[in-house]
Amino acid sequence: MLYACKSLAFEPLNTDDAGTVGVGDNQIEAYFYSITAGGPNGEFSDISPGEEFVGSGNAKAFPFTYTRGLSETIEASLSTTYYTLPSGQFSPLSNYVMGLKWRFIGDGESGLSLAAKPTLTLPTGNNQQIAGLGNAATNYGLNMISSYNWQTLAIHMNMSYEREPYNLNYSVAGDLDPQRVNVYAISIAPVWQAHPRLKLAIDVGAGTNTPTTSPTYLNTYAMAASIYSLMTNVDIGFAYLISGDNISDTVSSSKSKRNGSDRFEVGFTWRF
Repeated sequence: MLYACKSLAFEPLNTDDAGTVGVGDNQIEAYFYSITAGGPNGEFSDISPGEEFVGSGNAKAFPFTYTRGLSETIEASLSTTYYTLPSGQFSPLSNYVMGLKWRFIGDGESGLSLAAKPTLTLPTGNNQQIAGLGNAATNYGLNMISSYNWQTLAIHMNMSYEREPYNLNYSVAGDLDPQRVNVYAISIAPVWQAHPRLKLAIDVGAGTNTPTTSPTYLNTYAMAASIYSLMTNVDIGFAYLISGDNISDTVSSSKSKRNGSDRFEVGFTWRF
């Protein structure tokens, strides 16, 4: 949850940071999110890694990530998501993502830091793909991360590529049209230390629309987030995300014009 001095983390932002947890240290991120359908047809954005839901209708889920520091510059992570909505004749667990982050420049706490994070996403079941809970094929990707930390301000930027094949014999969230399998994304997130225990953040980004029938090639999002430190090793995060076909529609007051979705997220990060 972007703890900008000690151990930067993923939740609740989409944009990752270049920090690592430290050798022998552990981190657990447990969250709840609720997606509300937007647009005339209930479109969704699959722009959030590890939280890919592309079906029509609302969704509720609990993403969980465990991270272990392998060295001072390398950490490994394993995440999954438990869906309470939608439900059906399939497992509620989906999106098993394994990641390895390597910080190759900087200390992750001050000045410039750069990191690379390859990921591997294990296949879902065919019925999960039909419901929009992921792809029934192995996905893999690479996220290039940059962070610059000042005393009370940090700015994080991501540029990522993901190969997202799927089972061509089944629909993706009920859509039988071809899906794009080469997915690109870019984002930026400034984080302000408003108080010794409180951080405020804005996260803005754009990514490839996977349905080939989408009216635009890119989907954009804007997020506001806050992170409150209950104690040295426990943070609580809140975030609200809106998405749309372009940035002007995304920030529009008209939800139907945005042609996207809303996502509320709340949870905690525990370091030990």
